[in-house]
Order: sequence, then C-alpha cells, then structure tokens
Amino acid sequence: MSTAQQGAVLVTVLIYMLVLSMLGISSMRGTAMEERMASNSWEHSRAFHAAESALLDAEQWFLFQPDLIESSGDGSTGIWDTGSVAAAVVNSTFDWGSDGLVYGSSSGNSTAMFSDLFAMPRYIFEESGFEPSDNDPDTLAKRTGVFYYNVSAIGYGRSDGSRSVMQTTLEKHNN
Repeated sequence: MSTAQQGAVLVTVLIYMLVLSMLGISSMRGTAMEERMASNSWEHSRAFHAAESALLDAEQWFLFQPDLIESSGDGSTGIWDTGSVAAAVVNSTFDWGSDGLVYGSSSGNSTAMFSDLFAMPRYIFEESGFEPSDNDPDTLAKRTGVFYYNVSAIGYGRSDGSRSVMQTTLEKHNN
C-alpha cells in the first residue's frame, strides 16, 4: 500500500510550484506594464508643462512689445502672416527646429529647467485677424483697431515621441 503512494507528494508540490511560478510571472509582467505606463504619463506631463511654459514665455514677450508688429511670410519679424503656418502646425508638418522661437530667447527666462528634455520648448505667432476700431475708411490705412494673433507652442519630454502642442489667441490694441 505504501508503494502506490510514492511520489504523490512530489507531484502535488510540483503542481503547486508551477501555479506559484505562473502567478509570479504574471505579477512581474503587470508591474513592468505599470512602470511603463507611469513613465509615459510622466513624459506626457513633462511635455505638456514645457509647452505651457513656452506659451507663457510667448505671452510675456508679446506683452512687452511697445508697438504693432508687422507680420512676415517667413516669421522673421516674430509674427507670421495670416494663414501661413496654422495648417502646418495642425498637420504636424511645421519645422519647429528651424522656425520656432526658442523658450527664453526673447524674454531672458532661464532654460535650466528644460535641460533634461529632448529639445527646448518653442513657440510661434501668427496674425489671425484684424477688427477696425470704427467704420472710418482711414482706420484700415492707419491700421487702428484690434489685432488677433494665434500662438502655438510645442514642448517635449525626454524623447522625440513625447511632445505636446498648445495654442491660444492673444489680442493687441493699436490706437
């Protein structure tokens, strides 16, 4: 009778160890997935905050411009012509590396907090509209009224794949 039960405990322990091993492997896979998700969330958050900082930097630069800024087709004046870059920004074909203004380049703000990122945050201005101050025909010639500008900014995480683009609209009165 004792010979029939030889090895039963061994088989039971092996099955128990197999189940525990499967649970351990499953748990490690779940932990690795959670770690990747947390890292991606951090990258997204970092890119978002960098883009937000670029918008604030752009607003600060814009606020201290004493006069109306003439727009140009190549953005050389700091402001792009109406409709010249909006579609490229929306379609992700705008070349931020050569055409965007770098965070801190015009405002003097420190770039130290972005030293660990893939690239410095950048922004662009595009003239988006004009509202004359009255119906006087001279108003258009004098360009008195309210000018509207779209501001687009991009921020990066630690890799090129983690980026965030933000936009806002600013207005400037020219009287």
